[in-house]
Amino acid sequence: SNVVALGEFVLGYHNEYGKITDRPLLEPDAACADLLPALDAPEKKDLGRNGTYLVLRQLEQDVRGFWQFVHQQAGGNDAAAQTLAAAMVGRTRAGDPLVPLQAQLIPGIGPDPEQIRQNQFTFDQDPAGARCPFGAHVRRANPRNTDFPGRPTSLLKKLLTLLCFGPKGFRDDLMSSVRFHRILRRGREYGCELKPEHALAPTPPDDPSDDSSNDSGRGLHFICLNANISRQFEFVQNAWMASSKFSGLTDESDPLLGNRQPLPGCPATHHFTVQRDGGLRRRVTGLPQFVTVRGGAYFFLPSLRALRYVAGTAPVHKESPRG
Repeated sequence: SNVVALGEFVLGYHNEYGKITDRPLLEPDAACADLLPALDAPEKKDLGRNGTYLVLRQLEQDVRGFWQFVHQQAGGNDAAAQTLAAAMVGRTRAGDPLVPLQAQLIPGIGPDPEQIRQNQFTFDQDPAGARCPFGAHVRRANPRNTDFPGRPTSLLKKLLTLLCFGPKGFRDDLMSSVRFHRILRRGREYGCELKPEHALAPTPPDDPSDDSSNDSGRGLHFICLNANISRQFEFVQNAWMASSKFSGLTDESDPLLGNRQPLPGCPATHHFTVQRDGGLRRRVTGLPQFVTVRGGAYFFLPSLRALRYVAGTAPVHKESPRG
């Protein structure tokens, strides 16, 4: 299933743990009479109910440097460069995954054909990473069922699970091990598009007639919603994206977003491993910094009721008791 509990994204409701995430609760008074009561504490008013937390990051992307790097690694072969680029991302330039789509519909994937074409897949059919490398961005950003604990191994157990005759519980759900760390992404690109052929072509610096020569303003305004920033966004960033030991790898981080700045006592992470059938593999080294964080912030997005409460309430100053 790709269905996630409402409380993973909206405050005031039960999350995947069956709990309600911490949020601001108020003592009831006339000013907050319009606020809804807390489901887990009916005697209090829930300022967070129907709100969420928003993460914003401005990610500057060195698109020219990316295409020049993969082209150089491919020995100048355009097709090989496209293959390496797709391996690092985990998708083709059209957005299609490198692994086959699931024949059976995954609940939670929308009926739109493009949604199905780009998202109806798991990594079950690629256990060795021969189609989509273990360190690819798409695997790190959402491992799907890669780290599923205790998956059935025998044909009989798989059949029983498929027919819903096996034991029930979070651990038996197809996506259970990652659904506690999901985020709802709503990003926006900025800057002009730079196609691979333009990235490889020499252009005069600061040529006013060529928008592609301007590399200072191109990237992504990353936006995501989640009810628990630490358990969701920050977990994805630290445990999956930045981890040098993700999925059994060593000395690697996300090939796109990974930080290449050397840190004292930490291994260099400018490597990327491409697994192949038969146990063979290729290791790409010397990855430069493709993405630079230029700024970011965490925000509380209140509900309409909470907005009206905040807009219509003035601070109340109480005098301290005199002794």
